Amino acid sequence: MTDSPTDVRLGSEADLPFDYYTCKASQAFDQWFGCLTVGKQMSSYYRYGEKAGCGKHWKKLQLCMAVKVRSEESGKALMREYREAEAHKRNSLPNVLDVWTKRE
Repeated sequence: MTDSPTDVRLGSEADLPFDYYTCKASQAFDQWFGCLTVGKQMSSYYRYGEKAGCGKHWKKLQLCMAVKVRSEESGKALMREYREAEAHKRNSLPNVLDVWTKRE
């Protein structure tokens, strides 16, 4: 995703980026459609031996459309849940710090 990086561990709502609760449907559509292009699929097949999975882009597009049709409070809650889930997934993955040890 090309969204600005956000961190759930920020102090208060005033510390959050201005676009924390927004989702751009046009950007999500562009990412999803770009994933489906022949060039992307061929590149993925060449590099990894399988077609690129575009499910995460499709889910982001669905999320953006859901946020657009809901009330402001409901949309904010939905985006908050999404951002927290993404941050949790990102923080639970292996990190370079797990591999390397600091020299003394």
